[in-house]
Amino acid sequence: MLIELFQNGIEPWVWFASGLVLIGLELAVPGSFLIWFGAAALIVGALVAYVDVDWRWQLVLWGILSLSLLLVGRRVTVRAGAKEGDPYLNKRGSRYQGQVFVLKQPLTHGEGTLEIGDSLWRISGPDLPAGTSVKVVGQKGTTLVVEAASEDTEA
Repeated sequence: MLIELFQNGIEPWVWFASGLVLIGLELAVPGSFLIWFGAAALIVGALVAYVDVDWRWQLVLWGILSLSLLLVGRRVTVRAGAKEGDPYLNKRGSRYQGQVFVLKQPLTHGEGTLEIGDSLWRISGPDLPAGTSVKVVGQKGTTLVVEAASEDTEA
C-alpha cells in the first residue's frame, strides 16, 4: 500500500508539510532533535521541487541529510553550551574575595558594613578604624570576612 502511494514519487508539498510538522513538534518536545529532521525534509522538498528524483532516493537523501544535520547540530549546540556562565551567580560575595576596599565606617566589636559599588555588605573581622584598607578573605553566609590589607596592596 505504501509503495503504491509512492510509485509516482513523493511530491514536494509532502516534504514541506512534513518538515514544518517536525519543526513545529520541536516546540512541544524539549531538546533540539526534531528540528534537524524537519530541516532535512525542507531541503529534500526544495530539491524535489526542481529536480525529478525517485522516491527511494528521496528517502535515502532525507535519511543522510537528517543524520548529517543532527550530528552537526549537536556539535554546534554542545560547543555553544560549553561556555560556562557567571561562576559567582549564586555566590555574589565570592566575587569580591581577594579584593581590597576602604572602610567608610569603623569595624567595631568584629562587625560592620562595607560599601561595594551600590551595595552595602555586612562584614566581620578585627576592629579597624574608618579609612582603613581591608581585604576580603572569605564569606560566611551573607557576611564578608575581612582583614587589614597590607600596605603594598592598593584599594
